Amino acid sequence: MGRRRLLRRGWIVTTLTLLALMMVPASPVAANPVVEPVAADPSVVRAADGMYYMYTTADDWGDGQGMHNMSMFKSFDLMDWMYVGDVFPDLPEWHPEGKLAWAPHVLESGGGYSLYYSLYDESNPCIGLATAPGATGPWTDLGRPVFCAQDVGIEGTIDPFVWDDGTSKTMVVGNFRGIYAIPLDGDGAAPVGEPVQIADDRFEGPFITFRNGYYHLFLSAGNCCNGGDTAYRVVVGRSRSLTGPYLDRKGQDLNEGGGALILAGSDPWAGPGHNTVVTDDAGNDWIVYHAIPRDDVTLPSGAQRREGMIDRIVWADDWPDVGDGSPSSTRPQLPDTDLPVRVSLTADDSTTLPENGGTIAATMVVAAPEDQPYAGQVWASVTSPDGGISDPIFGPIDVDLAPGEVYEEPISYAVSADAPNGTYDVYAFAGTFDTDTVEFGALNGVKSGPQMTDVAKRVSAVVWRDGA
Repeated sequence: MGRRRLLRRGWIVTTLTLLALMMVPASPVAANPVVEPVAADPSVVRAADGMYYMYTTADDWGDGQGMHNMSMFKSFDLMDWMYVGDVFPDLPEWHPEGKLAWAPHVLESGGGYSLYYSLYDESNPCIGLATAPGATGPWTDLGRPVFCAQDVGIEGTIDPFVWDDGTSKTMVVGNFRGIYAIPLDGDGAAPVGEPVQIADDRFEGPFITFRNGYYHLFLSAGNCCNGGDTAYRVVVGRSRSLTGPYLDRKGQDLNEGGGALILAGSDPWAGPGHNTVVTDDAGNDWIVYHAIPRDDVTLPSGAQRREGMIDRIVWADDWPDVGDGSPSSTRPQLPDTDLPVRVSLTADDSTTLPENGGTIAATMVVAAPEDQPYAGQVWASVTSPDGGISDPIFGPIDVDLAPGEVYEEPISYAVSADAPNGTYDVYAFAGTFDTDTVEFGALNGVKSGPQMTDVAKRVSAVVWRDGA
């Protein structure tokens, strides 16, 4: 691969000092996590615009912004994600005060998007539904539950997954009270048939894929939220029928103690689970899930850190395998996405800054595909903890890369002592400035303070430019 390293001058200086560093060669990073500090129970959908969208359980990120009531992220390449808002900035009227939404499942439906979610209650948990014309909303809540536990005679009605075959909809739901398949009406807004139990009471977080005549049921077992000691893990069974029976590799029914283990904790990572499966442009499947870093369990808010992770699935005899069965074991493999260019940011040093400030330094890498050139613009900007967006800290400049050619640029951003504490998110973009973004790379840094510990990281909001 060709490599071109050009140092550009005349960078724009914002109210926070910008410093240029020595050029350091870098290559795209294929590291987990892909979303920090929390992306619990992720659901991922590929939208009509070609982008991937991720939706996650409500959480307090410890960013000083309070609870995020189901968060939304977007990505061109499944590796670099950008926070784009919350599903429910305002609580739907039927939600009890203090009850936030968990475990979303999103699917494209009827030219728009349907988002099913859990509303937990110890005695009568419910499933909700919101719909939107686009992948990021605005979301309109149904205004009532699709059903609650007492409506269908099942105790553990959380963690919804909906299978839509184009003619009918079936919800698969359950947490540690049995996993059930429940027929829904044509609108997907009410149950219309009797529940069928398809797995026993060891599981929650169902997700189903269909491959070569088999429905593959992914389930999570164990306690999700016991910090570094959690034994959360992912098991699989398969069936010729949506409603089972689901058998493991040994032929044992998931209703009778079966389950083929495919992902469990490791020394660095605890509790991988509550997954979704997404396919890249080469037809490769990837498991997206959350896991807990054992050396950094708790957020500044006191919530458990469950970071967004991704690993490659390899199918053998129509059974899924994930590396050696532990988080991040398929690295350095990257999803194969059909993009005109790849952009990444690699930190040159620690991105954790003390209370008196410091510099976030990184190398931007812009790589043309091996089989085609790339001509366009590249630029970079920074989002501050209060949501403010800098003018470009680099560019925009024009690049004209031959197939396989790489452009590298050092980028640094100095955060002063009196700058707000919190997260500074650096984004490097490619496309046409102010009109069209075709790819971005992301890097998160954090400035500590009395209300922010040195582990308080998050992906923060960016206002997308027109056409992005």
